Parts: sequence; structure tokens; C-alpha cells
Amino acid sequence: MNTPNLRLGFLESIGQVLALKTENLTVEYPAICRLLKQADEGTFYRLAPHLFVVTDVREPIVVQAIEGNTRGYKLFKQLVEEGM
Repeated sequence: MNTPNLRLGFLESIGQVLALKTENLTVEYPAICRLLKQADEGTFYRLAPHLFVVTDVREPIVVQAIEGNTRGYKLFKQLVEEGM
């Protein structure tokens, strides 16, 4: 299933869950992407409160929370596989 209009996003608070070395998400972005690609279902449930889906990139940007359930996990994995 292809989701061309959806993109995965995350809140700054994800840095606390991932125990990042710096609070600068620009610097940590590659590490965050790598960790998201490696995330299993258990990790997803810990990260879910910090994740969202961008559903419309036109101003104002529209986002929707990712639910911390099996359906949310499948969407998360799909978006990660498609390049977030």
C-alpha cells in the first residue's frame, strides 16, 4: 500500500525517549531516522506518543497522532519503509 501524501513526523520530546546526546534535533536527525528504521513493535509503543503523521503540507500543516496500537504500528512501519 502506497501512502504518497502521508509523512512521518516526531515531536522534540522524542529525544528524551531515545536518550539522545544533544537536544538539537537537526544534528540528531540521522540518528533518529536510523533508530526509527530499526524500531520493533515494542519500541514503537514507547515512541508512539511522540509520533505523528503529516496529512497535508499546505499551510497550515495538518497532522494527526499515530495511535499506539497494531494499526498504528503497521502505518508507522509503512511510512518508515517509504522513506518517512
